[in-house]
Amino acid sequence: MSIIRDMAERDFEQLVVCRDRARGLRSVIAVHNTALGPALGGIRIKRYRTDVEAAQDAMNLAEAMTYKAALAGLRLGGGKSVINADPASQKTRDLLIAHAEYINTLGGRYIPAVDSGTTVADLALIADHVPLVSSQQRDPSYFTAIGVFSSMQAAVQQANLGELRGARVGVQGAGHVGMYLVELLADAGAKVVVADLDADRVRMACEKYGATAEDPAEILAADLDIAAPCGLGGTVDEQAAETMKAPVIVGAANNILADAGVADVLTRRGIVYVPDFIANAGGLMACEAELRCDDDGLEDRVRRIGDTAAQVLREAASTQCDTVSVALRFARERIAAAPAPAPGPYFPR
Repeated sequence: MSIIRDMAERDFEQLVVCRDRARGLRSVIAVHNTALGPALGGIRIKRYRTDVEAAQDAMNLAEAMTYKAALAGLRLGGGKSVINADPASQKTRDLLIAHAEYINTLGGRYIPAVDSGTTVADLALIADHVPLVSSQQRDPSYFTAIGVFSSMQAAVQQANLGELRGARVGVQGAGHVGMYLVELLADAGAKVVVADLDADRVRMACEKYGATAEDPAEILAADLDIAAPCGLGGTVDEQAAETMKAPVIVGAANNILADAGVADVLTRRGIVYVPDFIANAGGLMACEAELRCDDDGLEDRVRRIGDTAAQVLREAASTQCDTVSVALRFARERIAAAPAPAPGPYFPR
């Protein structure tokens, strides 16, 4: 399927392909929907095999951001940008500035934030060239982890597992969000299993929080109560969904399911899945609060993500529908019912 046809079928507003040969930039900015407000989404730096693959990832992530913002009750739209580069060896000041200059051409329709491959310092640099930027003051990972944790609490109730204390939880990916989640789970008395390609992160989780280690390739198939994918997306494909033992999936990764058909497999097998665009919305809520310069009640609002998760899980169980379809219906209803954004800038400057 061509990207142009894909944009039409998924009702994308804008896709910007960016090139700057002198500064080594190959990037894409995807704006899915701005019906509720400007599109806020992270800048991801990752080496893709092709630029088409980079564009497809940006589009998938941007669309998820639309629904994430709607279900979180935010007056924001969905966007994302990706830079096709190795963040360890190719991320330079000039590369970031080149990408920022392209963002600036969108006139505020897209507000960048931190994502995989970027840091708070990177966003502070981008803010020198873009009027409105999030994630300059803090990494929102802690709030992402709180939302995932609250969603897990809702999911274990739906799955009749009782509570998180004593539950065996497999965290795949011990980056910023994953490590915060390990800490929250350990404090709650869960038995945490961790897998990451970075042995130092695994060692830290084991030594500091009492976790046990598992092979990254094996953790989703391990004997778990909850599987928590917290790295890159697409880890739960149909084969994994057919064979995994965990009765619950709740993670921080974006686009956890490899394709739409996986949700049907999970439903058929009775596996309770909280869609990632519900569970990981805490980071977006923190970014929005930073832009408004108002953290009042932020953590409480993030913890209420668990209430949204519980509502979706109950509706899915009562209608025998998969949770992704239910969550998307709720999100689209909120977008359709919301009044148009007021003219002028949404956030104070």
